[in-house]
Amino acid sequence: MRQFLFILSCFIFTVASADEVTILLGPKTIGPGWKDNILLEGRHFAKSKAGDVVTVYNDEAKRTAQAAFQDPATWQGVAPEYGCFNVGGPFRMTLTDSIINKVRERGVFIGGHDYRILRVTLTPGEEFQEAIVWRGPAKQMKPDWSASAELPASCFKTLKVGDGLRLHASRVETDAAAKIMDFTWHALEPATDGIPVGQDGCTYYINDDTPLLKLQLAGTGSNTAMRIGGKGFRLDKVGIVQFTGQRSEDLSRAQRAPKEYKLAPGELFHGEKAFPKDWSGNLRVTAEPFQECTEDDVVIVHYTLTGDTDQHAISFRENRGKWRDLSGSEEPLWQSLDGTDVVLTFDAQSLDKVKTSGLVVTGVGFVLTRIELITAQ
Repeated sequence: MRQFLFILSCFIFTVASADEVTILLGPKTIGPGWKDNILLEGRHFAKSKAGDVVTVYNDEAKRTAQAAFQDPATWQGVAPEYGCFNVGGPFRMTLTDSIINKVRERGVFIGGHDYRILRVTLTPGEEFQEAIVWRGPAKQMKPDWSASAELPASCFKTLKVGDGLRLHASRVETDAAAKIMDFTWHALEPATDGIPVGQDGCTYYINDDTPLLKLQLAGTGSNTAMRIGGKGFRLDKVGIVQFTGQRSEDLSRAQRAPKEYKLAPGELFHGEKAFPKDWSGNLRVTAEPFQECTEDDVVIVHYTLTGDTDQHAISFRENRGKWRDLSGSEEPLWQSLDGTDVVLTFDAQSLDKVKTSGLVVTGVGFVLTRIELITAQ
């Protein structure tokens, strides 16, 4: 009897551990100008395997919103297809061995512009089941986007909101992209116009009724309901991916996004932005708040020091190109931090730079809490 109970308890644990687990709780606003991001800590991926899926649930996305999963070491996408993509509801990243090696060591930034993160989850790959609904003949996408594959309405009779369309690809070239269209040759939604295609293809998830309704309007049977075009890859087959698991309510290991504040007059930033010991932290401020500034105005930076490193330094860069120092110096000028506020003054050259392109704050060993723009009276 004891042996039976032990086996049963192991089975229950195994089932529970296969759930969709929350690894980050928001909200975290990703504002305009690619200036905001949040780091998913590497600890979340200690036991991950290829095929597991990261899902970012979000709201308040503008029509032009974009997102990215970025490597903190390079600020490039953890894979080419994750460097920049449109936001049309929850978006996902499927882990590969290459991505896992990066995120275990350094974590991964979620960035972009014009949406708000509500929750991020990690789900075992086996919780997503795929049924192939189209097997070709394979279609080679041309550089001028003129080629496309036609999929009949019968392929989508089981498709529902929350499911994903997985495009299996081969012969993938650099900058390969797909366009998923309805039968009228229009994109199903803005997020399907130029989906980056990785070496194994890409997956598009149906997040609301609108694109699903477009497919249903095509009729039934052999009528063309969808066209898949693009460039730089061969489309081999298409599957429908469905999530078959459930979400765990265990939040014991979830990261919490820093508390968000409504900016008061004169504030450029108010929150908790970490600048860790790996030098990956930065904060971008757009040019808009500086338009009426003069050389008599100053920026005051408030922060708290962290204890995980002996280095505590800050620098101010031009928000353009290679982030050259705001002073005009060829090399960055670092200011040591001792716990007192940092005051940034302007001369004619630096004032012109912030009015034109904005400001980047970067450094190590502190948590940024507030930035004020003090205007001379």
